[in-house]
Amino acid sequence: MVKKKHLGNLAFARWQRDCTILSEYNCIRRRSVKLKKVLVPGILLLTLALTCGGAVLADTVDDPLHGACNGTGSGTCSDNGTNTPLGNSTTFGFTISPGPQTGDLLIDILVPNNYVVSTSFAIEFANSTLAGTATEFAGQWTSGTLATFLGISASPDNPIGAYLPTAQALDPGATGFFVFQADIGAQTLLKPSGASTAAGTFNMISGLGGLNGSYIIGFCGTGCTGNTNPYVATANSGALIVTPEPSSQVMLFSGLMAMALLVSRRSLTA
Repeated sequence: MVKKKHLGNLAFARWQRDCTILSEYNCIRRRSVKLKKVLVPGILLLTLALTCGGAVLADTVDDPLHGACNGTGSGTCSDNGTNTPLGNSTTFGFTISPGPQTGDLLIDILVPNNYVVSTSFAIEFANSTLAGTATEFAGQWTSGTLATFLGISASPDNPIGAYLPTAQALDPGATGFFVFQADIGAQTLLKPSGASTAAGTFNMISGLGGLNGSYIIGFCGTGCTGNTNPYVATANSGALIVTPEPSSQVMLFSGLMAMALLVSRRSLTA
């Protein structure tokens, strides 16, 4: 009788253990289902945000300006998420979102500070009449935001970190920028859908070609609304940057390849 009772207690203990394991399994399973309900939509939203990051972030910025230019073919002017290369463009301009808006347009030219340049740049409308002369600001922009360097209040911010790294990739000796500014006066800036028209506003700035890593950006002041700051700045990815023309890049690449082959042959014959 004692043995039977012992076996009965043992069977009950096993049954109780199995029930506990099953309960824990069901509990874990329920938790897993709940976590999936929370995590899966969250992961999907995060993926969407990362995939469309530029557009999502751009929507949070009030009234940004964006550079536009008329580059074609392999030199097409388009926002790459960091800046907007001028490519082989011969004209440029700016749009604003929302638009159109009419306000006082300032055009700033940023030139890497290891170039030897003149003290001013003439800016012409596409009909070749003078729009303004960009004169040099005292000092060099090497840190902080461009608005702080210029002594104005503007949004969105244009931090040095959004400009200098790309400039250094094209011009390793740069440690900052010379800054030139022209007050163009009252201009009507079109909305982004009018970029192709806006791209034909100004001729490409004479003397800027070949100064790789230089930028053209705009500020819209009095008259441009919807922003708490006196000036509406250019979105960082909308800043127009001077890059080597596609043909120059091909020549550079070909030259580097030729040098590599020459070095390789010398190594083999040594």
